[in-house]
Amino acid sequence: MRDNVADEDIVERLRHAIATEALPKAAREHASLLLQRLSSPVRVSVLGLPGSGKSELLNMFIGQRLLPRDSKLPTTELTYGTTERIVVTDASGGRNVIEGLNFEEAQAISPAFMRVEMPLPLLQRISLLEVVTDGSSIEFQSAIDWAVRRTDIALWCTQTFGDAEAQLWARVPDSLKDHAFLVVSKADVLSAKNALTSRIADLETVVSEEFNSLFAVATLQAIKAHHAGGAVDEAIYHASGGGALSAEILRHAERGRRADVDSAHLFLARYQISSPSQSKPTKAKPVVSVETRPTSPQKPAPVVHSSPEIQSSTEDEIVENVMLFSDSIRFLRRRGDGLLEASSSLGKGKADGLVSQCVDAVEHLVDLFSDDDTGCSAADAFLDDLTEAADLMVLMQVESGDASAADAVTLLLQLRREMEMKLAA
Repeated sequence: MRDNVADEDIVERLRHAIATEALPKAAREHASLLLQRLSSPVRVSVLGLPGSGKSELLNMFIGQRLLPRDSKLPTTELTYGTTERIVVTDASGGRNVIEGLNFEEAQAISPAFMRVEMPLPLLQRISLLEVVTDGSSIEFQSAIDWAVRRTDIALWCTQTFGDAEAQLWARVPDSLKDHAFLVVSKADVLSAKNALTSRIADLETVVSEEFNSLFAVATLQAIKAHHAGGAVDEAIYHASGGGALSAEILRHAERGRRADVDSAHLFLARYQISSPSQSKPTKAKPVVSVETRPTSPQKPAPVVHSSPEIQSSTEDEIVENVMLFSDSIRFLRRRGDGLLEASSSLGKGKADGLVSQCVDAVEHLVDLFSDDDTGCSAADAFLDDLTEAADLMVLMQVESGDASAADAVTLLLQLRREMEMKLAA
């Protein structure tokens, strides 16, 4: 989704560069990916076993009871549209458009997939996908594999997150787990049984290893907080846990959005792409160094065929927020070892995916350090190193190839060593 005139200018310049074929093939492909992300809302997928409260969670997000309970609807996407309608895809691939929100008519078509379009401002920022299965392990595995390719932020609804759920969740790639939240739905039911506190405590370990964070939400209470005309009882909504979850999803989506804008700025500057009205099409040539943000020092372009290095911006600083650094080191150990092993056996088609995983990992760390409000000077200074690393990796992503992938992994491991040294100081 585009937010302002500046974003519109970026989109226009990307389209111009692709249309004029002024870029090398690999750069055009990267520009197309950036254009797609900037032109679309952030994709939020809601997963979980049947009966885990997925439909009610979607109803909570949009502030109305839209999806009927126990209606046996198929996988359903809520997305923005200028008018209310349901686009139904049947098992044979045929498409039917139903004007209005008549779910009974939609069900009569025996839908395999439904896209519900509504003129809600929220849906201009995020789209919502409820992944529905019959509960069988084989169908669930297939549904997860299908969904993760269409997901930017994942929510897993549960009450227990037992072994069966953990096995299914293991299919989700680590790059998405960094943007995933475990939602203990029906929290009011657990609270009434005096089981909510202990349940959250039991899930602390798995959340620290497999999710960004955990939210307990009394979805029915959250839905009741929304009244006709758009009025919201803020006290009830926040007491339900719905307010905190909604706010975090939107914050997370906005961070990803701004990261895409920053990547596009860096890309356009690297290839000196101007607006169509300001320049004639020429063969784009990458520049050596680019100033990507007004507040950041000029960043050098990556040395693609040798190990990149980040000059640490701190010397002998005391790490006051030990937990932040320790959690980040554990995160990089979990991600870095697997990436290092993968980088040792690169081949055609593997390098680009590896660099993308490294970019996601660094952007996750940037989010963590940006959220630090402890006043830790070491964290503030290291954020500059992370920002520089993120910019370098975006350039490596444009360069592509085995050498860039190896450099990206090396840079990630260097960041881990930097943090370990700061803790040891």
